[in-house]
Amino acid sequence: MKAEEYYKKIESKWVNEYPSVESLDDVWKFYKECGYQDPQKTLMSILNEVSWKENKVLDFGCDNGLMLKFICDSVNDIQGFGIDINSKAIEKANERFPELQFQSFNGVTIPFEDKYFDLVFVCAVIKHIRYEDRKKVYNELKRVAHNVFFIEIDAKTEQEVPHQAWTFYHSHFEEEFKKHFQPLKVIHEAGDLLGLYEIER
Repeated sequence: MKAEEYYKKIESKWVNEYPSVESLDDVWKFYKECGYQDPQKTLMSILNEVSWKENKVLDFGCDNGLMLKFICDSVNDIQGFGIDINSKAIEKANERFPELQFQSFNGVTIPFEDKYFDLVFVCAVIKHIRYEDRKKVYNELKRVAHNVFFIEIDAKTEQEVPHQAWTFYHSHFEEEFKKHFQPLKVIHEAGDLLGLYEIER
């Protein structure tokens, strides 16, 4: 099945079944329950390493926009954009945060011009992307951004794991990311990998 067809097929699962978090307080509570000591401080330690020139950030897989709102409130004078396959979440994000820009997309092709963003933020998304689609997605990230900030489970092996309505496509993400991007700062915390990567020029 082609990538666009696959993500269109699973969109209904996201619309109807994905348990979106409704507040940033709940986001931080979840991180702390997972073992983070101070999730805001950890995220800011990476965001502070970004060289902002275009003053634009994209949240790839933004859900209802909470994390994008946090980033834009934490960094001065940046424009925030979010994309997700979940059209219901995008509708909610646009209603809740009209100062930010959100749109649905096909799960693979990022609907923006080359090098439009200083940073693309990708939180807990890559494990949902099939192995055969990864290179195309990574190439799209490289095309539109100067840097990528990944947060992903710190898996060490490649393994498909069914989980409720989803399938997780785990990888040794630290090694996988290094094959496609230049690591600038990598942190391991609470079973997660948090990494800022530069697009090789």
